[in-house]
Amino acid sequence: MTHLQPAPGEPDVDAAPTLAALRAQILARAAVEPAPTRGQLAARQRIVVGLALAVSLLVFLAWGGLRPDPRPARLVIETTVGSAILAVGIAIVALGRGRSMLGRPRPWLALAVMSTPLALFAWRVLTTARYAGMSEEWSTRPGMRCLLLSGMLAITPLVSLLWLRRGSDTVHPRLTAAAFGAAAGAAAWVVVDLWCPVGYVPHLLFGHVAPVVLLTVLSAVLGSRVLRLRRP
Repeated sequence: MTHLQPAPGEPDVDAAPTLAALRAQILARAAVEPAPTRGQLAARQRIVVGLALAVSLLVFLAWGGLRPDPRPARLVIETTVGSAILAVGIAIVALGRGRSMLGRPRPWLALAVMSTPLALFAWRVLTTARYAGMSEEWSTRPGMRCLLLSGMLAITPLVSLLWLRRGSDTVHPRLTAAAFGAAAGAAAWVVVDLWCPVGYVPHLLFGHVAPVVLLTVLSAVLGSRVLRLRRP
């Protein structure tokens, strides 16, 4: 028996139950939980984000702050500015909703998640390779301290972000949360770049790339529960 295609402008009967159920779920959630005003949301976000950034700044200062030597100042500027541009682009994709109230499309989020560690690693390696002696091995710096610092810098902003956006994703909460983790890891990468002078590739893979991957995976696991829109 031939399936009849809906006429132009007529809703698809196969998609209608899914859309109707999703709409009913959102309306029911709104009915039992009074929505805060836009001003209240903005104030809450400013407070949470400000506290998260303050904690990360204190961690960075406690670990010694900026340590450019023995790198030339130009190398520090190039690696930091380049990674910062990449981190901002990743944050725009991960945190923004675009034109849809349901958030970014899956391909955008998947691209952000997969490209983040690769792009940051490639930029650091290629930029450092242009300076003699800056890619050599440091036997006393395998990367453990950079891995720990990255996690400490990123965990507070990541948890804060997940809390602010809790129960808000109706489509792909796990992938959205993974993108949040990638964005937090990219932001931590920029700060760690200011602290770590080592450009040795194995060190970068263990101390810089691995934290971004671990944060992305951890956030995806948490996001499947935290960001998912719950039934009232």
